[in-house]
Order: sequence, then structure tokens, then C-alpha cells
Amino acid sequence: MIQPVDQSQRMAHFIEFNGVRPCAASSVRMRVYVSVIALLCSIIVACHLIPEKVTSDDPRVKAMFEAMGKVDRKALGFTPVSRDASIRLEEGPRHGYDAMLHIDGKTSRTVAFRSVGSEYEWIGEQEIFEGPRKYKTVDGEFQESITLNYDKVPVSGFPINELSVVYHGEDPALEWPRQLSLEAVRPTLTRWGY
Repeated sequence: MIQPVDQSQRMAHFIEFNGVRPCAASSVRMRVYVSVIALLCSIIVACHLIPEKVTSDDPRVKAMFEAMGKVDRKALGFTPVSRDASIRLEEGPRHGYDAMLHIDGKTSRTVAFRSVGSEYEWIGEQEIFEGPRKYKTVDGEFQESITLNYDKVPVSGFPINELSVVYHGEDPALEWPRQLSLEAVRPTLTRWGY
């Protein structure tokens, strides 16, 4: 007749064959995982891979706003940045730019800059205006939007030195393959409250 093996015998066999208690092994493994995660988080923060939340009073941001002020952004269709906008700063050289502001308020935008000595040069901007309607695709439901993009250097994949206007949604007057211009979308932006 086979005798049932109790839990203490199983534990004794495990220790005899492995030389370590199972809870101690999992504890060591857990400390290694936590240490690796902490190290990765430190690297991400130290290398500025995640944009840092800042205010418009931050001296770095003020220098970037000064660079934005040197460009006729209104002629390109870009709106002023509101004082209460949420701003995140991405620093350090990236593909095509040295710093980028991520600004969320009534619209959502990114603004790219090149470092020129102790100052910045505005080299591109993308602003997204959301409309009132939603539309469905195979990837889910989305808010209709108009995106304005202007790049002086290759940053976002859009053509350089020309304003790109893109609509996402189901409005037949704005849908692809129609080539959109700022003049063509201004009435829609006004209707949407921008």
C-alpha cells in the first residue's frame, strides 16, 4: 500500500536536492526583478526618455516660447498656447530635434526645437483639433480630428517646409483623398469652436 507523503517530507526532499528553501529562492528572484525595474526606471528618467512635467514659468520653457514667438505660427493655423495648458518637456537630442514640448489644453500639440547655443530655434509643430463626432474603424472608435503639421527639418515624416492638413473622421467634405488646405478646414475649425 502506498503511503501518502506529507508536506514536511516534500519540503525536506526539495531542500535536500536543491540546497535552498523555495521561499528564499523566490524572494531572491523577486529582489532581482525589483532591482532591474528600478534600474530601468532610473535610466529612463536620467536620460529624459519620458517627458518631464513643467510649467510655462520654467526658464527652459520660456526660452522655447521665445523661439515660438519668432515664427508667424498664426499664419500656419497654429493657435496660441493657453496659460493653463499642461506642458511636458522632452530634452536631449532625438531624431531631428534637440527638445520637444508636449502641450495639452483645448488642443493637443507637439513643438520641436533645435538647440542653437544657449537659445532654441523652432523647427516644427503639430497641433490636433478634436471635433464633436466619433467614428469607427477596425481598430476601434475615435474622435474626429484635424491635424496641422509644419516641419522645417525632417521630424515627423510629413513633407518639410509645407503645411500639412489631415482630417480623420467621416465628414465627406474633408475625407481622403481630398487634398486639404488651411483655408478649406478653417470653417470646420470655427464650427468646432477653435
